[in-house]
Amino acid sequence: MQNFDPITQEVLNDPEYPATLVPATFQSNGCKILGTMFMASGKGPHPVILLLHGFPGNEVNYDLAHIFRRQGFNVFVFHYRGSWGSEGNYLWKQTIEDTAEAIKFLKSDLAKEKYRIDGNKIILVGYSMGGFAALYSSISHDEIKNITFLAGFNAGLFGEIIGNNKGLFQYSANTILPSMDFVKCESAEILLTEMVDNQAEWNLINHIEKLSQKNLLIISALNDSTAPIEIHHKPLVGALKLAGAKNVEEHILETSHSFSDKRLAIAKIICTWLDKIKF
Repeated sequence: MQNFDPITQEVLNDPEYPATLVPATFQSNGCKILGTMFMASGKGPHPVILLLHGFPGNEVNYDLAHIFRRQGFNVFVFHYRGSWGSEGNYLWKQTIEDTAEAIKFLKSDLAKEKYRIDGNKIILVGYSMGGFAALYSSISHDEIKNITFLAGFNAGLFGEIIGNNKGLFQYSANTILPSMDFVKCESAEILLTEMVDNQAEWNLINHIEKLSQKNLLIISALNDSTAPIEIHHKPLVGALKLAGAKNVEEHILETSHSFSDKRLAIAKIICTWLDKIKF
């Protein structure tokens, strides 16, 4: 629709195939994963955004999901194993495994028939630790070329840093301790040790050749104390530029990790980027 603004305007609804949201579940390693499918108006099939939340999932970016749906995309949000009612135990590596199963689910005949999804047009939008899951998962999916890294986290580089500093390791464990009430995991130290043990494989910079072939939108927060740009943004963007990446758009907004006072700003940036992408 010409001049339509999904941030401030409602889309004309198709009475036969109306916009809606419904519960949607899939299986990951024998566990039921709970999610919500935002279905765009119209028969479709629609391209789909897999919207990945971070740890522990307090911010699920549902405001963005509604906007993307008005823009014509289906949007799927799910909760990783061991979080927010999904079965199983929570580990970082399982966010990767669950994302892979979510992609498989979105490509299924069931998703096409029940949710009007075009499984050949999947976009990954990941926030915080979900940003890591989005970029890392795209490495093994050549067909998924469009990824947004929103206040994203480079788990491997962070694992290297805390692995070499016991004081910082313990400080980080104390910092994430309040969030442990929302996931099924024995301790914060288990999660941080995962990062240390997988620091080489999970360092996104070590996969820069693959990532440089993607169409990337990288949005970070200048005052981010959870995913500081000096660790999680600048080294990654610098490596992409050195690798000759041609399709990288970056923004650093003057705000904090949750973008609480920049919700419309990030919506506008992502919507404009979505308008330009090609599959």
